Amino acid sequence: MSLSAAEQFIDDAISSHQTKTTNFGGDGDLNIVENKLQVLKELKELYSQKLWHQLTESLELTVANQSLFPSPDDGELLVNLYKIFVNDFEERLNALRLARVAVHVSSRCKNREEAIEFLTSAMEKIKTTRQTSFEEAVVYVRLHIALLYLHGGDESKAKTEVAKDAKQDLAQWKAPDPSVSAAYHYLAAQLYKHNRDFANFYGSGILYMAYVDATALGDEVATELAVDLALAALLGEGVYNFAEFLAHPISKYISKENGSEFGWLLDMVQVFNDGDLNAYDLLCERYAEQLNAQPALVAHERKLREKITILAFLRIVFELPAEKREIDLADIAVRTKLTVDGVEYLLMKTLSAGLIRGEIDEVSSKVVVTWAMPRILLKPQIRELADRLDQWIAKVSSTTASLQSELMITAN
Repeated sequence: MSLSAAEQFIDDAISSHQTKTTNFGGDGDLNIVENKLQVLKELKELYSQKLWHQLTESLELTVANQSLFPSPDDGELLVNLYKIFVNDFEERLNALRLARVAVHVSSRCKNREEAIEFLTSAMEKIKTTRQTSFEEAVVYVRLHIALLYLHGGDESKAKTEVAKDAKQDLAQWKAPDPSVSAAYHYLAAQLYKHNRDFANFYGSGILYMAYVDATALGDEVATELAVDLALAALLGEGVYNFAEFLAHPISKYISKENGSEFGWLLDMVQVFNDGDLNAYDLLCERYAEQLNAQPALVAHERKLREKITILAFLRIVFELPAEKREIDLADIAVRTKLTVDGVEYLLMKTLSAGLIRGEIDEVSSKVVVTWAMPRILLKPQIRELADRLDQWIAKVSSTTASLQSELMITAN
């Protein structure tokens, strides 16, 4: 009985690697070949037993393991593994998981053009299966094709791919797979990064991180993303909430505790989150060399100063009880290191940005704040709020006790 193309391919691959085990002198090379041989034998066994679910899981792990297939020849092996071996039974696999396998394999193609051609072919085949989740699978692959176009400098085609109803599809699906949502937000973030749109990059980047595990990205990728997000948080027009980034595990990749050279950048984001103008000035002196090495921060120095000053004012507002937010402009001037005229401009800027609502009383030189933009609280701020609540409870208890005492005296 003749072998199928899939069986012949896997047998040839096993035979080739069995031969290679005798041709390597280094233990490291030998271990890699033996590990590959073991994986290939496992794939053959699962295929022969028609254990499609287990085979899918094994395939996903295999193609994602860069250390197992490090050489260019290994890349060709993986591409042929998909084209010949997987092609034999792809209609039996979950469409979305098949798409993830295809995307991993595409990263091992010889060049970007070949990767686009490979993914386009895989996407067309997935369309014909009409399986459950095939629509998600098609969008997933399409988004990665768009990413390849973007990395190749073809922003127009990348945007076209995004415009092909990907956003609408995600919106209409009740519970899209996290990997599809992650792919969409990652592509959107990269498009914004390409255009130096800091605010939208930050928003899309935070959404992307909601769907992925930072540890799965690898240290190098996670660190690069953390740096990009931190810079975008500082530079983004209208970005005044930093807690989502600071509370996310991704931020730890640039912490001093983690031994990162970008610990200064995380300190800077923390200072902005705290609205601590004095600490900002100290950091600017301490990390002048690092700051000057970041062209975007140097170019936006005045905007950064304006933003930290606004945040310093918001800190004043948040420190006051909601019913006592009538603040002297002179007090604001001291805390923000501005003249009174400068404070008036600051207030107009803050009001127009929608960060607060209220009125400026120029006669009495006061501002009355009736509403302030809600913010996400970190643990120190929650503790501060808890302390204020305890003080309020104590005040209420004292007032209650005083009233009870007066009532008893009146009754007597």
